[in-house]
Amino acid sequence: MTHKQLTLYSPVVLRLGLVAVVIWFGVSQLMNSAQWVGVVPVWAKSLSGMSALSIIRFNGCFEILTGALLAIGLWTRWVALALAVHLFIIATGFGISPIGVRDFGLSVSLLAVAMFGSDVCSFEHVHEDSK
Repeated sequence: MTHKQLTLYSPVVLRLGLVAVVIWFGVSQLMNSAQWVGVVPVWAKSLSGMSALSIIRFNGCFEILTGALLAIGLWTRWVALALAVHLFIIATGFGISPIGVRDFGLSVSLLAVAMFGSDVCSFEHVHEDSK
């Protein structure tokens, strides 16, 4: 591959790599909800009025839906920004710990996707080219 091709496809690789992570966590939260209950912060239960299990299931659905939208590249900027904010909130809850630092890195990566917007393989880009 040439340097130009690598540059052209690097946002695609970043977007799809993050999609894999987000969807994996979403599916994991739906398949093994009880294992995630312990990480739900008290403030989330108080603010929402939902049980920890309901929050985990809602979050799993949110991550699968937004992951799917990001996978096809639909509303790329807004979806990536929503996920970046979502993960940043989660990261701050874990603080300076392995999980918190990992989630902070993922949120910054999602912010980069939001800043870049649609790439050459996203639905938005392909749809714009067909007009």
